[in-house]
Amino acid sequence: MAIQDFFGSKTKRDERIILFLVLPLLAAITLACVYLLLHESKKAAREASSPDLSPVRSAEGQPRLEPAVLLQKLEEAENLENRGDFAGAKSIFSSITGTNPESDRGWGGYGRSLLADKKYREAAAALDQACRLNVVQASHFAARGAALRAMNDLKHAIRDYRDALTLAPRNAQTSNTVLFVALEIGDVDLFERTLAKIRQANPGAEADWILALAASEIRTGTNDAAVALFKKAAEILPGAQYQALISDRIFADKRSQDLIQAAARNVSP
Repeated sequence: MAIQDFFGSKTKRDERIILFLVLPLLAAITLACVYLLLHESKKAAREASSPDLSPVRSAEGQPRLEPAVLLQKLEEAENLENRGDFAGAKSIFSSITGTNPESDRGWGGYGRSLLADKKYREAAAALDQACRLNVVQASHFAARGAALRAMNDLKHAIRDYRDALTLAPRNAQTSNTVLFVALEIGDVDLFERTLAKIRQANPGAEADWILALAASEIRTGTNDAAVALFKKAAEILPGAQYQALISDRIFADKRSQDLIQAAARNVSP
């Protein structure tokens, strides 16, 4: 068979030669692209699974704080908070949440600062983060409960307070708040069960639950018993602590205030 017969006419022969040359080239390019794609995907997977050793930066480009510096900043902010300088504490806590977003103490402090500013929704969001980062820190749950209570979300507030009380059963402030919220939502059974747990955990700390009993007496209409409990609380508690507790909003109505004044005058209503 002649070569011309095999390849056909000159035009067809040229087309076939071009195909023989182009098809392998296209195949090689395709294989190269597939290889590059597979290589890049494996590289990305390795980078995602390996720890990032580069400094973590906040949106402002601040470098991540080293552990010793972070601890110093947290203590500084908490000292400011304890002295009532919530604005100064908030500034430091906010910075920490940017440089070290894994710090539950940073988020917790920032949330408490927002709570002091009465920015309840923002406080609850910050404290959500703190609770997710540290599920055994009672103060985070108590603070989030306070934010939710201020927003009148009593159902979820009582859940957070009960979690806080489970984690720290001897915390007097949380104990009283659980009882007060139980009264606010009208859950007498929860009130009694919580009171029993408080007495069992700390039977000697009568002042921890005495005002909640007074609140219970107010709700049931037993004026003399409520006044007697207010008198007892005033005797047991330091003045500032007594004033702080009776300023709770559950005692804000006129009747409660009359009973408190009656106790202060040491006379029966």
